Amino acid sequence: MRPRATPGPANPNLAGCARWGAGASLLAATALLAAPRVILAQARATIDLGASRVHYDGFEVSNAATITPTFDWYGHRGAVNARGTLLRFESGNRSLQGSVVGSLFIRPGGVWIAATGGRTAFGSPSDARPVFAASVSALQRPSSSLLLLLTAGRAFVGDTQYSDIGMTARGQYGKIVLETILGTRVWSQGAGHGVYGEASGSLRFSDRWAFVLSGGRYPSDPIRGSIAGRYVSAGLRFRIPPPIRPAPRLATQHTGANGGDGSDPPPWTTLTLVPESPGNVRLVLRAPPATLVEIAGDFTDWQPVSMARTAGGSWEVVLPMAKGVHQINLRIDGGPWTVPGGTTRHVGDYGDEVGTFIVP
Repeated sequence: MRPRATPGPANPNLAGCARWGAGASLLAATALLAAPRVILAQARATIDLGASRVHYDGFEVSNAATITPTFDWYGHRGAVNARGTLLRFESGNRSLQGSVVGSLFIRPGGVWIAATGGRTAFGSPSDARPVFAASVSALQRPSSSLLLLLTAGRAFVGDTQYSDIGMTARGQYGKIVLETILGTRVWSQGAGHGVYGEASGSLRFSDRWAFVLSGGRYPSDPIRGSIAGRYVSAGLRFRIPPPIRPAPRLATQHTGANGGDGSDPPPWTTLTLVPESPGNVRLVLRAPPATLVEIAGDFTDWQPVSMARTAGGSWEVVLPMAKGVHQINLRIDGGPWTVPGGTTRHVGDYGDEVGTFIVP
């Protein structure tokens, strides 16, 4: 819920600013090279409702109510990300911003390159300036609960140019998700210099609701027309649930029975469920000899999670998982994603086969 918007004349010394600080840029091309093949087709939509206290550089502190809808779709070959932010300041002024970004995955790997071109305008279309930006990013996963993203980019907006170098770290610990951003702006002409950083945390109450707290300092954004500043924000995040389909229960270990849809499960894997503490389950997989076994599902935000080999030769992992219908897929030694035995195989909303099961 970062308040990336020009605040409008909420304070006397803002009287010369535009009442609306919204910016728009046309995405002409985005090419992702060597994007990690960790994405399964899935869609997710959320709405954040909260309040922010913002201190834009050179202005007085402003308070605002915020509404931030987001939509993300990820497939094997591409992704679409849409985001909007509406702020209503205590003065009654408002600011609205939005963006839609499309991506194409060219080949698997852990490094990718992105390029964006177009024009951006604030207020009058006659003030539009050309935009070109490019960046290179590297993704690392030191553990199943920690994700690191390193990024370096260069942007040109009219006669303004700058470079940003930064790192994002994201960790998930049960129902808590923590994310930090640390970066620096260098080789800048007209966009400022210096170090910036932000941190956010969310506590999930259920599959649909979470409490979100964030704050920090961010740089100016000439592409969107936002001013550098500091902020603290708190609110609630509502996840719009996908359509629910009937699904069988995943087999429990104490019964040894396989869930199914009338078809035989793959002979080389069978996934079973072992109840753990409230809100957590242990997934157990019987598989042939392997060096790496990963699962991904709606309960991991479709990020791959490594399983650990046990002394008995099976693979296990304990994850927070709410009661109800879930989707899952399996990958062994970096091979293709497959549907594990013990689940129902069906074609998902975007043409990919997934396994479904119910946590009782």
